[in-house]
Parts: sequence; structure tokens; C-alpha cells
Amino acid sequence: MTSGLVFGFAVITLAAVIVAGLMRRSREAPAGSRSAIDGPTAMPQWTEGETTRLLSSAEVPGLYLLRPRFLSKAESVVFLLLKAAFPRHDVFARVRLSDVLQVKIGPQGMERLRAFRKIANQHVGFVICDRDMTIVAIVDAKEPDQVIDPRDQKLETIKQRCLQAAQVKYVCIYPPQLPRYRELREQILGPAGDLG
Repeated sequence: MTSGLVFGFAVITLAAVIVAGLMRRSREAPAGSRSAIDGPTAMPQWTEGETTRLLSSAEVPGLYLLRPRFLSKAESVVFLLLKAAFPRHDVFARVRLSDVLQVKIGPQGMERLRAFRKIANQHVGFVICDRDMTIVAIVDAKEPDQVIDPRDQKLETIKQRCLQAAQVKYVCIYPPQLPRYRELREQILGPAGDLG
């Protein structure tokens, strides 16, 4: 009989904690803004103490340094090649894969989150867009002398499969073996896209 009373008391206490948490949550977030904070791409909601702590750590002199180069030498060569080969297009460098791809509407919950996590921290070298900002192709610059560890190879395979699933043109350029402008335009835009 006492174990039944303890169990009943535990159930009632748990229910009270859940109800109190739901009530506090509904008071903190207005009904219209709740849909904006749900989802894998939502910005974290910082509390007053957290933002103050982040702000104070940003004030430490010398904590951050400007990178000596935005693009490596190989990436710079590929960027110049793309700008010359696609003068009527915009070329963006070092773009997060999650800014290029999105998870389709079907999956929900953990399945959707797993799909998003595959692309969340990956990057592509360059994104080529037309004047309407429609993505035409994605280009990566690969350095042939670079030793790639197995983890990076797996991430590269995941990235390529995600891009293939999205049916976007994906091209890898190796700087010592640069293609000619005409070949590159034909590979990305097709035979009709050649400017001559």
C-alpha cells in the first residue's frame, strides 16, 4: 500500500512540474513567434545573462585576429577563373552547405534534424548564381597534394551525395589542371551556355 502511495505522489508531482513548465513557456513566447523559433535553422534564444557573458568575452583585447587571407592561393586562382568564365553570373566563395540546400518538407522530428545535421557544418568552395540569384552550380577547389584524413573523406562523400540528391551541378577543379573557360562554361551551362 505504501509503494502505491509513493508512486501516486510521484505521478502527481511530475504532472504538476510539466503543467508549470508549459504555463511558463506559453507566457515567455507569444503564440505568433513560436513557429519562428521551432526548426533546425532557428537562432538560439539567449537569456540576459548569456548575452552579457558573450559580450564581455568579445571585449578581450587580442582575442580575435583577422585572417591573413580570405581564400587560399588555390581558391583564389579558381575564384578568378570562375569570375572570368562567368562574367554574367555572381560567384560567392566559402558558402555553408545549409545555405545552399534545405531539407525537403517530408521528414519530421529527429529524422529532419538528422538530415539537417548532415549539411549544417559543411562548406562548399564556390556557388555560381545567375542574376536572379538562382543557383546554377557549385564548385569546389581541390588541392591535389593535400592529404585527406578518412573523416574528411567521409564528409566529402556525404556532401557529394547530398548535392547529387538535390540535382545541382557539382564540379571539382584541381588548380594545377585548370580547365579552359569554354570547357568550364559548357560543363556547367551546357553547349548553349557558351559565350563564344
